[in-house]
Amino acid sequence: TVMLVLPNEVTMTDVLSEEATLRRSEELAALQAYYDDALLPSLIPPSSSEDNRHQATIALEGPWFIQLGNLSLFGLGIPTLEIRLPSSYPFGNECPTPIIHNVMMNPQIKEELLQELQDMYDMELDVGIMWGERCREEISILEEAYTTQQQIQQQDDDHRTALKAANDDENDQEVQTFIPPTTRYNQPIRNFPTSVINNPKYQREILHTPPFHPPKSGAAENMIAHVCEVKCMEHVHWALAELLFNDKKVAKATHNMFAYRFHGDDSTLVHDNDDDGEKGSGAKLASLLELSGAENVLVVVSRWYGGQLLGPARFKWIAGVARTGLVQGGFIN
Repeated sequence: TVMLVLPNEVTMTDVLSEEATLRRSEELAALQAYYDDALLPSLIPPSSSEDNRHQATIALEGPWFIQLGNLSLFGLGIPTLEIRLPSSYPFGNECPTPIIHNVMMNPQIKEELLQELQDMYDMELDVGIMWGERCREEISILEEAYTTQQQIQQQDDDHRTALKAANDDENDQEVQTFIPPTTRYNQPIRNFPTSVINNPKYQREILHTPPFHPPKSGAAENMIAHVCEVKCMEHVHWALAELLFNDKKVAKATHNMFAYRFHGDDSTLVHDNDDDGEKGSGAKLASLLELSGAENVLVVVSRWYGGQLLGPARFKWIAGVARTGLVQGGFIN
């Protein structure tokens, strides 16, 4: 409920005309109905107790305060619009003064927004809800950006926690863990047994193709295939670990999708693939190995995203780079 108060020893008619008093009373009632608890008697909200809320008073003379969101952005408090009213409002030519509190925004954007609010004003026009909603539109953009920033920060924190946990695990177990440099591209964390990757008998000679720059792609877009002979899972683990731990450029690739295919000691066909965050790419590489008849081979394709979405065509380029590597390595004709 809105309670109207005046400064001590000043009557309403001393400050406002009867018509202005009526108009302001009607506008305050509309603001109360529209914004409820978001309409404040001062920049400092009353305590949340029900008694204090009912006792809160909002003066006809202003200023009026409207909370513009629900989030305390960047620790500054909830964004709030203050409307300072000239004595002639709403009938005079003098425009009310808008002030936005508790907001960290580009000074030019803020200045343009305040000017836009003042340009909206016209004699006999109630500005409260109109200004409040325009400001809320702008604040909602900031809230979305703030929420996104908080989510990214949380992902980074989780990433660091995972890295610490992985390092702790390495101390307790005989594994070496590769953690991608970012969570943005959905690459998985990988563990490699140190008994394998440190054993020279599993060492492989890895062939690397020249970088391929797909047409109509971003300037930084590149793909490289890495191919080697494998005859057991230890060979696969050693080769992947060699690329991820000892080639800094490969470690920073957006994706390192791969597929392998070999016959084990009992002549059983062993094969599998991995997208490394590039959904569907591992299956494309596995299909290439099967259709081309390539065996006893691991093929890895590293992709560095250049900022330009390639669409389904990217699978053609990935398979093409892999085929080039298989040909150069003598695994297919």
